[in-house]
Parts: sequence; C-alpha cells; structure tokens
Amino acid sequence: MKIIFFGLGSIGKRHARILLEKYKHDLYAFRSGTREKGNELNIPEVYSWEEVDAIKPDIAFVTNPTSMHVDVAIACAQMGMHLFIEKPLDSEIEDLGKLLKIVSKKKLATYVAYVLRFHPVVVRLKKYCEKQKPLHMRVACSSYLPKWHPRRDVSKRYSSHKKMGGGVIYDLSHEIDYVEYILGDIMRIKGQFAQRSDITVDVEDYADILVETKKGPANIHINFFSHVNERKVQIDFKDRYIEGDLLKNTVTEYREGQKRKTVEYKGDISTCFEKQIRYFLKNLNNPNMMNSIFEGEGLIRKIYRFKNGK
Repeated sequence: MKIIFFGLGSIGKRHARILLEKYKHDLYAFRSGTREKGNELNIPEVYSWEEVDAIKPDIAFVTNPTSMHVDVAIACAQMGMHLFIEKPLDSEIEDLGKLLKIVSKKKLATYVAYVLRFHPVVVRLKKYCEKQKPLHMRVACSSYLPKWHPRRDVSKRYSSHKKMGGGVIYDLSHEIDYVEYILGDIMRIKGQFAQRSDITVDVEDYADILVETKKGPANIHINFFSHVNERKVQIDFKDRYIEGDLLKNTVTEYREGQKRKTVEYKGDISTCFEKQIRYFLKNLNNPNMMNSIFEGEGLIRKIYRFKNGK
C-alpha cells in the first residue's frame, strides 16, 4: 500500500520507523512550505496536494500538530484515504461532523491513536473490571515536559501553545481515554486546571479531573511540571486493591492490606506502538475497528467541553 505522513515530528517518525522496519509499504511525507533537503528516514517527500493526488495514497497518517488534525483528515478523506489520526482527534470540534459524513459516505477505515489501549497493564486492568465491580479508580500521570525531548526548546513545542492544540489535557488525554476504555462511557467530567509554571507558553500545565463513568467514579491527575516521572492506576474493589504501574509494567494485587502478588509484563512502550499499527493494518476492512473517529468523537467532545467550560 501507499502510506503518506502529514507530520514527521517525533511521533510521526516513531510510527514511520515501525512501518519501515516491519512492513514493505511505500511511504511518503507531505511537507508544507518550501522544499527541504529531505528527512532522516529518507522518506520521499511531496509538497502539494496535486502531488498527493498523483500518488493516490491508500492511507494517511495524520501526525501533525493537534489543531490541524481534522482539516488534514478531511482533505485526505475526500481523496479516499483510510485515516490513522494521532491523538487527540483535534483541539476544536466544529468540523468533526463534516469529517464523519465524508468518512461514512466513502466507507473509510479510521483510527484515533490512543496507544495505551495496547499497554499490558491497561489490558489487565480492563479484564479485572470486567469480572469485578470497581468501587473507585485513581490515576496519576506526571512528568517534566522539557525532558521529553531535551535537545528541543520546549517553548517551540506544540504542547506549549494553545493555538496549536497544546496543553496537558489534550497531550495527556491518554489517561482520560483509558479510564473510559476500562470503566465504560464517561457521563460527566469536571475539575480544575491552570498554568502553574513557565514550562508552557499560554496553556494549562496541570489538571485535576473528576469523572463519572458507567462503572463508577475516577479521579485523574496529570501535569507537565513534576520532576517525579509517574504513570499509575489504582483501583479499589470490595475485597482487593489493584495497582497498575505503566512505567514498570507491573500489576500488584493487595488483599486485607497485604501484597498478594505482582505480575510483571514483558515489552516496553515501543511494543505497544507496534501492536497498535499491526491492529490498524489488520482491521482496515473491519467496520467495528476499535476507537474509530465515530467512537473518538464522543470522547473529544467531552474533553473539549470540559477544557472550554461548555
């Protein structure tokens, strides 16, 4: 197949490397503006939509800044491309209906890339909550944004700018997504968020979020400014307490205050990215593909309303 990338930043290159190493598809990269000297992956580049149309790609990987996702996805869908859209779906929602209409009419496969759905800890916690009734879930995800890409000026990252769809709520919406994935539909989101440091330019760097789901309540803390690197999920049940550590790849079960067992899973985040692409490519003809834009639309509308006070 012919696959074209719209955005070859860090996440775009991560997906592209997997495709180059594991598959034999033809890759292209769309670059806006003046013609550049190429890219480190040696992927052929195109610079206009006319060139894109001449190639007639089968799939578009939309991995540019969040605020551009839907606009690019609409243009690609109109050309008949299946869509792999990096999370979140977008930072705005006014053109979502247009995208959904085109995708439905052309019967295109779509996927919103929340890679942590493939994390073994998330998979295990989901199974726990299918068999046991959860009483409450707590989620904590903290990190220091400048360490994500130490060689790059953090003020130039899209994560730091409101107009580019940045901010911790969108960038770490993984946590909101897998809470809904584990506990079922989110019915209500409330909480608070703000910019507390100088790490971001004009957008929130922390959020404390309370959600009500079909299976019960959860609270989520996310931030960009902590020097503690943490990604944990804690779930209380009637007769046990479960702690999942997504950085250590472990799930620990406690009963009566005592640790009963810890299961450590093999692999790392790269394994999750590989599983995600494999899933997407295998399900191009599956109308019930997980996390299509029809599923993802519901979540992004909830997040948007929370973030914008609507």
